[in-house]
Amino acid sequence: MKISLLTATGIRNLHPVELVPRERFNVFVGQNGQGKTNLLEAIYVVASLRSFRTSRLADLIAFERAEPAQLGARVERAGLTRIYQVELSPGSRKVLLDGKPMRPISRYFGGFNVVVFTPEDLALPRGAPSDRRKFLDRAVFNQGPEYLAAIQDYEKVLKQRNAVLKQAAAGLSPARVEAMLDVYDVQLATLGAVVANARAAFVATLREGLDVAFRSIARSDHRAGVRYVSKTAGLSVDEIAAHLKATHARDIATESTQSGPHRDDLAFELDDRAAGDFASQGQLRAIMLAWKTAELALLAKTHGELPVLLLDDVSSELDPSRNEYLFSYLAQQAGQCFITTTAGSHVLLSQDRADYRIENGQISS
Repeated sequence: MKISLLTATGIRNLHPVELVPRERFNVFVGQNGQGKTNLLEAIYVVASLRSFRTSRLADLIAFERAEPAQLGARVERAGLTRIYQVELSPGSRKVLLDGKPMRPISRYFGGFNVVVFTPEDLALPRGAPSDRRKFLDRAVFNQGPEYLAAIQDYEKVLKQRNAVLKQAAAGLSPARVEAMLDVYDVQLATLGAVVANARAAFVATLREGLDVAFRSIARSDHRAGVRYVSKTAGLSVDEIAAHLKATHARDIATESTQSGPHRDDLAFELDDRAAGDFASQGQLRAIMLAWKTAELALLAKTHGELPVLLLDDVSSELDPSRNEYLFSYLAQQAGQCFITTTAGSHVLLSQDRADYRIENGQISS
């Protein structure tokens, strides 16, 4: 799988982009704030219709731009060429595949897989649970695009249920509140079971590959692990709904839903102990590097082809030995990569490489 043409117009600070990238490594060099991450974000959005930086796609539109922003990618996979296009306006989004509007939107996904690795990912073991959930959701979506509809529907119903809880605090009759919550309990339980079980299955599948990769990276006998921490995964829809009903009083008091996949977590471990508490900074970064290594291998096995990899200035955050491992792995195992860095020397690749400069949103070779 490769992008043979990338176009972008009206995206953040980027000048109009029309790029024919190299089949393997495309290295974009520039100082912070010049548009490097904006370029990777554009690629990610045209592939997934979501950003890894913001929940609002309208944020990508260049400031004071009157016309819609445009994104496009010509993607070659298994001898087939397809054109992916996204048009963004404040409050609206238009999606086309091979020039045709996609309805339902699920038909857009499946043929263009992209994995992103950012410096923020390296800090996840000690970060916020919400960030770890988003990180996990991106990975689950990459393996099975149908997951996107499930998590979006879950978030929509969760928002509606929380609105009822706020109405209860504002004085809506208890009988009406109970009746409405009963309806949302079943909807949330149905979707919650799908979300939690998909997350749990992905983590279980990835776990062994993560440990193997970690041992290779860290060159030690320590064992790395990861667990999906959930009170929902494995339960039936009826069991989840019953639990939600039993917690009505608590949820009303807090004006929010206190249990479900939106409260779950991803626990990284070192020798069966919480990595965030006991691992060194270097070990934590090795664990996250091992996750991405295992994820790429899993996706290649699932889809039959390596995904496109977006590497956003990660090399500057790694120590020399882990940086060496990363690029040695990519040289042997990765497919097409888009890599950003503040210094080209950080990217330890000598073959199949094209270098570009980014300055004030302008890309030059």
